[in-house]
Amino acid sequence: MRHVLTLIAAASVLSACASTGERTGAGPTTPPETGVAFALEPARFEDIPDWTRVDLAPALTAFRRACEGRRLRDPTASLPGGGRYGGTVAEWQPACNAARDVAPGGERAFFEANFVANLVRGPGEARITAYYEPVIEARRSPDATYSAPLVRKPGDMVTVDVAAFAEAYDNEALRGAPRALTGQLRGNDVRPYPKREEFNPAPDQAFAWANPVDVYNLQIQGSGRLAFPDGGQSRAAFAAQNGYRWRSALGALRDSGQLQGGATWQNFRAWSDQNGAAATRDALNADPSYVFFQEEPIDDLSAGPRGAAGVLLTPMGSIAVDPAYHPYGAVVFVDAEYDGQPFRHLFVAQDTGGAIRRGPQRGDVFFGAGPEAGRAAERMNSPARWWTLTPRGAPIS
Repeated sequence: MRHVLTLIAAASVLSACASTGERTGAGPTTPPETGVAFALEPARFEDIPDWTRVDLAPALTAFRRACEGRRLRDPTASLPGGGRYGGTVAEWQPACNAARDVAPGGERAFFEANFVANLVRGPGEARITAYYEPVIEARRSPDATYSAPLVRKPGDMVTVDVAAFAEAYDNEALRGAPRALTGQLRGNDVRPYPKREEFNPAPDQAFAWANPVDVYNLQIQGSGRLAFPDGGQSRAAFAAQNGYRWRSALGALRDSGQLQGGATWQNFRAWSDQNGAAATRDALNADPSYVFFQEEPIDDLSAGPRGAAGVLLTPMGSIAVDPAYHPYGAVVFVDAEYDGQPFRHLFVAQDTGGAIRRGPQRGDVFFGAGPEAGRAAERMNSPARWWTLTPRGAPIS
């Protein structure tokens, strides 16, 4: 028990994706709610801004993928991921069945016929950011340019299922801890895994090599596509994380006065090119978090990587949420602002991340793959209001 509590105090784990945090821009002035308990308040679809005008097709695609992802799950089980509402898999099945036959243009009628709307209230940060899947140039062996490894999950890494210990010990302190922790088995003790500056992977642990800035971007985003000189592509998918809380290396460099013009990837790349590999490595060591990958084929170029829910992400249809409040598969509507214009979309909760576990109105939208999606995601940072759609007849708590 002492070793488990020591690990809890030492580290918290990131999940499949992580918000970049390197974003600029201001959104609406909606203040975050403070001192408000989590609650779902009954609402009407006409209460949702622009409900009759928004494009619901990406959300329907994401919803179908969510249904397929839990097809073999026990019908009496709750939706995966946790959350404080959502009901059972069986209570979502009628909507899943109906979703199969929705023709283009029928998305709004489908959601209105199968769901009821609820306004989300609760503590924490009411904010929307975005993430994407980078496409980076990679090589199978290192050289002066492609010098940073993409490392497989180490064989000595272990995971502590804190939720299981919480039930076994009937311990409230453990119930309030992260559900799982990553560590290293040293003799009979579980200790935190080495932080970035302490970790020195062997060459045979890497399956590809890329520019250090690109690799760090992949670690922040949680996954990415690798483009090789022969024209082939594969995916570097999230495999594990060393357990340390993410700290922005770009932000640390900016705060030290070395990064002029703001903590953007463009500025960081220019700084790295000017100062060299050793200085870049030292700058990255300001972030103790380190992400490990596994290489996977890309079967569907239109879809993103698998999120924490285990299903392929849908551009502008998937969102990362705090699973302490929303289950994976929840259908949420977000009212925010982007580039001075309303940003109103329906999403399906299919991912999470360390920077997202901050309350029921904190989310990270998946914008898609490639540099254009990356530039767009970097500008997304806005206060937001949330609604969630729950199946008709299902309890909301």
